[in-house]
Amino acid sequence: MNGFVEYLNSTNNVGGNSTGSLAETQVKSKYFDLVKVNRKLGTFISDTVKGKDYHAFILTGHAGDGKTSVLVQVLKELQYLYHGEGLNRIKSYGDFMYVKDMSEIAEEQQTEVLRQSLEAPQTNQSSLIISNTGPLLNTFLRLAAYSRKMQGASFDEEDRIELQSKLLSQLDTNSDEEIVVEGYPFYLVNIARVDNVSFSTQILKKLVAEELWVPCGQCKCQEKCPIYNNVKRVRTQLDRVSRFVESLYRYLYENDKRMTIRQMVGQLSYALTGNLTCDYVENHYIKEPFFNYSFANLFFGFVGLNESRNSWQIKGVSQLRLLGLDRIALDVDYKLFVNNDFQSFFTPDVSNELLELKKKHQKLYQILDEESAHSASAQSDEAKLRRAIRRFYIMFSADLKEDIIFNQLFGRHYTLYESLISKKQPKSVLRNVQTLTFKALYIKNTGFLPDGSSELPLTLRRDNSVFQNVMLVLGSVSKNDLVIVQKPVSSHFEDSDGKQRLYLNINGQYFMLTLPMLSYFEDLVQGSISSNSNPALTHGIAKLDTLLLDEYGEDLPDGEDDCELKLLINTTRGQEIRYFAFDGSKLSILS
Repeated sequence: MNGFVEYLNSTNNVGGNSTGSLAETQVKSKYFDLVKVNRKLGTFISDTVKGKDYHAFILTGHAGDGKTSVLVQVLKELQYLYHGEGLNRIKSYGDFMYVKDMSEIAEEQQTEVLRQSLEAPQTNQSSLIISNTGPLLNTFLRLAAYSRKMQGASFDEEDRIELQSKLLSQLDTNSDEEIVVEGYPFYLVNIARVDNVSFSTQILKKLVAEELWVPCGQCKCQEKCPIYNNVKRVRTQLDRVSRFVESLYRYLYENDKRMTIRQMVGQLSYALTGNLTCDYVENHYIKEPFFNYSFANLFFGFVGLNESRNSWQIKGVSQLRLLGLDRIALDVDYKLFVNNDFQSFFTPDVSNELLELKKKHQKLYQILDEESAHSASAQSDEAKLRRAIRRFYIMFSADLKEDIIFNQLFGRHYTLYESLISKKQPKSVLRNVQTLTFKALYIKNTGFLPDGSSELPLTLRRDNSVFQNVMLVLGSVSKNDLVIVQKPVSSHFEDSDGKQRLYLNINGQYFMLTLPMLSYFEDLVQGSISSNSNPALTHGIAKLDTLLLDEYGEDLPDGEDDCELKLLINTTRGQEIRYFAFDGSKLSILS
């Protein structure tokens, strides 16, 4: 028996036992130190204490983002927390104090606790408060009102709004500089704004580390155990598996579907065990265990060909079902489904497994009469089989053309964007992005490709994909004025080394380009119909239009006599720019 299997099963919310997903419970487990991933933020906090550079820290964010784990990391690095020891609601040491969760403290005491924490650096002590955003804002408002009252000053509605705006702005930007409220300097960190995608690879490596699976290597059931088979298979294909997992989480992150650390651990643990137990594996016959309970199937929320009951409760699984990645036709489909060329893409054990599965289904079709073989049920089974093979290909393929595969799954420019935000790129790559951006904006504004033009008209048009022959021109932008730049992300809180952000530099104003934005630009250039159903994308497009008009829109005329209309007209000969002016009640053509 391997106790680590039980621990993994407690970290997802498919079964009834999900207590291990809570940091307060995990910290007491003997496995916690073996699977936890340290964060730069935790090291930064503990280093300030060790260096006697005392500060106040406040952490907020979503449930499962790892706030309590940061506290545990700090305490262990300071040697204030030992194996099996739990956390208190509030605890003070000589040079450090913490509040585990502000919501666990009575509301009437929260203001005083916040004040003590903010004043701690004055007495050579660092402090760390963990709090949900709502209670934190309310406590700061009460503290500010009390502080002003003690000073004989007022704290009116305008002051309340100003303080709320200051705190919310910091939570949005997540600057790694201290802010000051009522004379108290402190770090306010929104851990939900920290890019945590790279953690998935570190977590997966720790989950399949050999020292955690020694009992399985000595178990009499190891030859039939799907859990141990998953561990060995993931180890063998670790680079490919971790690359896909991280790419999926990156795609979700960039599309406002960010996974928390808890949700990542939950999906990965379920994909390894399927919530099977050592006792169940030993005492039950499991049909086709290595296929049905394969990591490739379980990660997508399937047991064999069918969806696993209740696995949709795992966020990563529910998002995969919405994306339907295993339904996407790939370039290799012909080789996989017609040629059955599994040997070219898989290790021998996976290849043999899929060949046996394919033979089994072909034998079934031979038994059925012709009418039954073409029935909806048989065709559905064939579709399910193909989806399963795609899942194995996506997860375990040894195909070296990973970039092509991931671009088919996540969008044509996915791997380009991945490289743009992970390391500095040559100017030629940035110029290609500039060309894509210019073409897309030109099509959006005029309905046509630029056809050699290097001037982008800023037009007034209906934004409903309806073709227009005539549009009012409000200004124009040179292609050379649309400059693509990368800026390094330098923060004490970010865990990704070398991370870059991608911007469109518009006359000194920086507009951040995202993966959905690049995908939208590509759709425009390729002539695809886009619904703009992503609210963040729609808002971003509107913001970009406004920024372009602010910087390059033509000035308003001084009076009616100076008013001219500049129109873009789509003709059979191409696009023409014509100028009109009002002469009394008449409209005159100037050129």
